[in-house]
Amino acid sequence: MNTYISIVSAVIAFMSVGISLYLYRQSRRDTSYLDIDKHYLDLLKIGLDYPDLREYTKTSLFYKLDDEDDYKKRYNIYAYMCWNLVETIYDRQKDRKGQFKLSETWLPVMLEENRLHYTWYKHNIRLFKAEFQRFVTGELNDITIVKGDIEDLKRLYTNFERDFPQNERKSLEHLQMLMQKKKYKLLLAKHRVFNEVIGYALIYKVEELKILWLDYMAIDEIYQNAGYGTLLFNKILNSEKKGLVGMFLEVEIPDANNPELCKEQERRIKFYERLGSKRLTINYELPTNEGGVPLHLYFKPTSNIRVLPKDQIKDVISSTFNYIHTDVKNRDAIFSRFDESISDEYFE
Repeated sequence: MNTYISIVSAVIAFMSVGISLYLYRQSRRDTSYLDIDKHYLDLLKIGLDYPDLREYTKTSLFYKLDDEDDYKKRYNIYAYMCWNLVETIYDRQKDRKGQFKLSETWLPVMLEENRLHYTWYKHNIRLFKAEFQRFVTGELNDITIVKGDIEDLKRLYTNFERDFPQNERKSLEHLQMLMQKKKYKLLLAKHRVFNEVIGYALIYKVEELKILWLDYMAIDEIYQNAGYGTLLFNKILNSEKKGLVGMFLEVEIPDANNPELCKEQERRIKFYERLGSKRLTINYELPTNEGGVPLHLYFKPTSNIRVLPKDQIKDVISSTFNYIHTDVKNRDAIFSRFDESISDEYFE
């Protein structure tokens, strides 16, 4: 009997220790997030006092302000505090093996702070450790390329009218006709986490020559300067990479008579050149019914391309003119004006 009582007593004691250990761990886990709760509450209170610090239309464009601007100074401090919070959550959410497993409790917080302050993060990425950088840029801010349909085109057309000059745009009806011919595609850039369309591209595939023609590409203004343009450009190439020679794209020539516009056009040129696109030595013109519009013609080669023969360039431009620009009656005459300027192009 005494032996039985001793065994029961030992079992109860063991269970008590187990329960105590469990409660202790739970207590530590709860306590370990109290500081984060308080920090986040403080940030939200500051946001209530200064709503413009959490206004996306302002936070996403902070970099355009002068360094001495009062808002920019305040926002730099606030955004840094927000990203320190996100990095702390990231560190606390890793298990003993260092694997990151984000709980449902903190997912909305990370997503919201990322949405509001990702542009700031991209401009200040050096302030954070490499492991966290990989998480933010590789998981928290990736995009998926989805093929769009006619209904998607209709929904996006208002943005399209805002994104491109009138003399470079096609009508909605003409774009619908091109998409129905199958070789012309609308590609949508969808944020993997937010599940929102943040950009789009319209491309024409010259299948017989294994070349893409990037007709239009744009990222929604509030998502610009956060790396999404680079992601979209590269994912377009990767989606068609098998046997692909490369991709042509038209870029506006900087207008020296309009300093503000010129600055934006030069920024766009640097963007494409940074991605490995090369300006071709062609006096290219975009065909419109009002005449040819001089533009730079660029080409982004795949890694194994060293030369682009002039005959191939002519064939691609001719195919593009006769497929995309069927609404322009004088397209052949415009092509003939710069035909003689086309020559072999070499890539390092």
